Amino acid sequence: MAKKQYYDITNLLNTKAQYMMLLGQRANGKSYQVKKTMLENAYRNHKWFIYLRRYKADIKTKAVENYFNDMPIAKITDNEYSGIIAWNGAIYFSCENDKGETVKGMQIGIYCALNEAERYKSWALPDYDIVDYEEFITDSVYLDEEPRKLQQFVSTVARHNKITVFLVGNTLSRVCPYFAEWCLDGVLKQKQGTIEIYHYHLEDSVVDIAVEYCANANFENKMFFGQTAKQIVTGEWDTVEVPKLPRSQQEYEKVYEVLVEYQKFQFVIELLIEPINGGMLCFVYPFTGTRKILRKITEQFSDNPFISARLDTSKKPEYMISECFRLNKVCYSDNLTGSDFKHVNETFRIGSLIN
Repeated sequence: MAKKQYYDITNLLNTKAQYMMLLGQRANGKSYQVKKTMLENAYRNHKWFIYLRRYKADIKTKAVENYFNDMPIAKITDNEYSGIIAWNGAIYFSCENDKGETVKGMQIGIYCALNEAERYKSWALPDYDIVDYEEFITDSVYLDEEPRKLQQFVSTVARHNKITVFLVGNTLSRVCPYFAEWCLDGVLKQKQGTIEIYHYHLEDSVVDIAVEYCANANFENKMFFGQTAKQIVTGEWDTVEVPKLPRSQQEYEKVYEVLVEYQKFQFVIELLIEPINGGMLCFVYPFTGTRKILRKITEQFSDNPFISARLDTSKKPEYMISECFRLNKVCYSDNLTGSDFKHVNETFRIGSLIN
């Protein structure tokens, strides 16, 4: 039986990057290592941290305390403290008094929600040198202009200082605005167990972003199965089972095609006629070639009449594509393409691509 190898943050910390992004499977030790790093820094160096989540609902007092439940507080603090208390937006070490009551010790951090970033702009936070943004990857909806909001929040904390920002995420969806906004072009092809560093050269300084695709922790738990097990057990990008073409692509008559472009993702949607009953269906596959596709759907503005943000259903072929999606008459080249396309369709901020 393979022994489970928990994640070790040492190599990532050695990069000394301002932004450190940790990607990988659930429960492999990513968050544990970040929390341990923050708590040790708070106790030994008296530097505070910020525990950041996307929404206020994620930082209720009990949820914040539960986040630190697996920490060896006594070991970290040389037995001075035994737990963590969250109260009124602040995080404290805690211990028991002679009466067996839990009491607050030294403050070590605060907890904030990114969707409320505006209310923190006037705060003075000179003693904070770590921001921990947990679950920054979602398979749901991101905030509007979220990467910009995060940098504005970091500017409130850092002011003129250099701090460390951890972004911790499970491999739920490759459609993530941070990858495109921060030009992390290699993330989608990065190998497990590797660290890639991106450099942003400013006028008189350099901002480094270190991205670690954490190695597989060798799970042996047999509770998981199907497509979901790949993400939980191996850390591969999460996919869902999607319909595939029942026949070879060459057996169908192609009526129309559309190129869909979002961030670094490009897909072709082909409107096909079935060879037996003459019915319509759509086939979606990655665009990797150099051939010219006249019609394009993209979030980027263009005055070209063949480029727009959504289908033009006043045109019959595009109306038929819309109908195929409405009736679920859509096939994909593979599960990863289907999962990526569905996330793109859900994430397109101005509305559904297929409408």
